[in-house]
Amino acid sequence: MGLAVGDYNSDGLVDVLKTHFADDVPALYRNLGKGLFEDVAAAAGLGILNRYVEWGAGMPDLDNDGRPDIVYMTGNVYPEVEQVLKQYPHRGPRVMFRNVDGARFARVMGAGAAGPLADHSSRGAAFGDFDNDGDIDVLVFNMNEPPSLLRNEYAGPNHWIALKLEGTTSNRAALGATVRVTANGRTQARAVLSQSSYYSHDDLRVHFGLGASSAADSIEILWPSGRVDALKNVRGGRVVTIREGAADKVL
Repeated sequence: MGLAVGDYNSDGLVDVLKTHFADDVPALYRNLGKGLFEDVAAAAGLGILNRYVEWGAGMPDLDNDGRPDIVYMTGNVYPEVEQVLKQYPHRGPRVMFRNVDGARFARVMGAGAAGPLADHSSRGAAFGDFDNDGDIDVLVFNMNEPPSLLRNEYAGPNHWIALKLEGTTSNRAALGATVRVTANGRTQARAVLSQSSYYSHDDLRVHFGLGASSAADSIEILWPSGRVDALKNVRGGRVVTIREGAADKVL
């Protein structure tokens, strides 16, 4: 169904979240390196909810604490189903799991959890900072009704940094690049993707929460061309433009 990538456990490797149909839980594939992955969904706490058909998904760091959270949309395929099987409603909740410690997640929004958002039969979800206030927002595409724009109003003390990459030898949008940011003793990895979630396109700027740190200790970019650029002590709280081969000239 849906797909999301992110480094949920801060080990510098990109992990994969895959949503599923009703009566199954999402799969959280932990990247073990060397092409090996392990499904840790149950151990991570995602197995408590399997009632809904799951669609668009993302692993945004919603509170900028440096640990990516999990968000996915739900909604049954056919509205007629709930007329016969009440346990499978056509409209479902927007589900959110907060990353507790880099290994476990706690549900904070969805069936049986607190949350002010109405249920919809949703499909796509695009993640990005549309209002440029330093936190990740979500645009949700609903069936047979207007989309929903969920504005993140996080106002806590955590810091952030976003990177806009410009390829030269690589493609201009830097699609396929992997970025690793180190701050507070943790390294996070994110990939620049042309498509993600489900029929959706995220903000091409890669966003990292820095927690209590106001700067990234280091930034490493592996470009699609194979080139590696590195930066040290980059101030956060802003969008930083980095051109391939010119990491010493932050724009």
